[in-house]
Amino acid sequence: MNLEHIRVLLDADAMRDLLGAIPLLADGTAGLSALSLDRLWVKPGRHFHASYRVTLATEAGPCEMRASAALLRADREPADFRPRALRGTRPPRPAGWDVDRATARVDSPPLQLALFPWDARLPTLPLALDPARVEATLGSVRLRSCSVAGYWPGVRCQLRYERRDAPGAVYGKVFPDGAGGAIALAQEAVTRHAAETPFAMPRVRAYLPQLNLLLTDPVEGEPLLDLLRTAPTGELMARVATALAAFHALPRDTIERRFGPADDLAVVRSWVGLIGALFPRLASPLESALAALERHVPPDGTATPALVHRDFYDKQVLVGPSRIGLLDLDTVCQGDGEIDVGNFSAHLVLRAVQGGAGAETAEPLAEALVAAYRAERPTADPHRIGWYRGAALLRLACVYALRPWWHALAPVLLDGSRQSLN
Repeated sequence: MNLEHIRVLLDADAMRDLLGAIPLLADGTAGLSALSLDRLWVKPGRHFHASYRVTLATEAGPCEMRASAALLRADREPADFRPRALRGTRPPRPAGWDVDRATARVDSPPLQLALFPWDARLPTLPLALDPARVEATLGSVRLRSCSVAGYWPGVRCQLRYERRDAPGAVYGKVFPDGAGGAIALAQEAVTRHAAETPFAMPRVRAYLPQLNLLLTDPVEGEPLLDLLRTAPTGELMARVATALAAFHALPRDTIERRFGPADDLAVVRSWVGLIGALFPRLASPLESALAALERHVPPDGTATPALVHRDFYDKQVLVGPSRIGLLDLDTVCQGDGEIDVGNFSAHLVLRAVQGGAGAETAEPLAEALVAAYRAERPTADPHRIGWYRGAALLRLACVYALRPWWHALAPVLLDGSRQSLN
């Protein structure tokens, strides 16, 4: 990845000029009146995608929407924006402008640019936004409307469909071509064993391959992130830990993928290389924290693997009256249960410093989580938990260094990474 190209994606003023290459902006059909960086999706050395909140000035008035930019790779042909089912036709509402008017490629830096919902890695997204099309494909439910619940450019888009045949909603997730089927099968296999547990997971309603769309039923509960802001308690952490331990005890025989310390270390190394090159001031502390992780890395395969979530943190948890809801099973695999405990603990530190408190203020909650988890799974290794927490904090230091509004948190998170290994 060219570092200067990445810096352009992080620069709102530079991107304002580049997005002007999109035809409907270039010819004055609409004007770009505001732009701000919203979200990044990065796999160092492979993908770099950014989404922006934009306001367009149109004849009908201001229009707030998203735009995205993806760095093109020299070793791969650019993907086609137009979904298979839309070739030769105009997109359905609410896709808005036709793909030819709402997308562009520029050479310097080499970018694919698009106004939402066009996304070259999510080519069926415009189709999935149409509740009538989803209803016709699904056949078993009546849908009234569709709204975007979350958008990660190039990787997935989460949708909420309001039902018109019953109260409530159905949730959908649009994946890149070829990715959703395996995730749907894994989620079905996991939820099959979760009926009598202290946690609930989204039940798979259907996977629609022609739309790359996974549909699930909702899980009841209040977002844990909100409760951590208003009423954080050790009892709440104990409920989360008990649910997590029960999840780790589920059968894992249908899940083939394994993920261990060496895999986690490889992910962190790639992030350290990217961020150290982008921000030379951080290079030395990043390398120091990475060296400490490498010195303490636990061996792979020393214990019986558990079923692990591998992206377990506060935003993946809902708190219901009697059960904890666990969300987003896209990364489920076999591995060390300690990785989920360590990652969750690292995010407790992140939330503390994001809120302006010291990292140490997260420790009572983290200690309550670990104690309750080890009470349920006495074989859990506290040193392995600490190592995974240190790895997660180092990765978070890198991830948040890319976000201009959180860049200053990196040194604090790096200190937390080193301390986690003690």
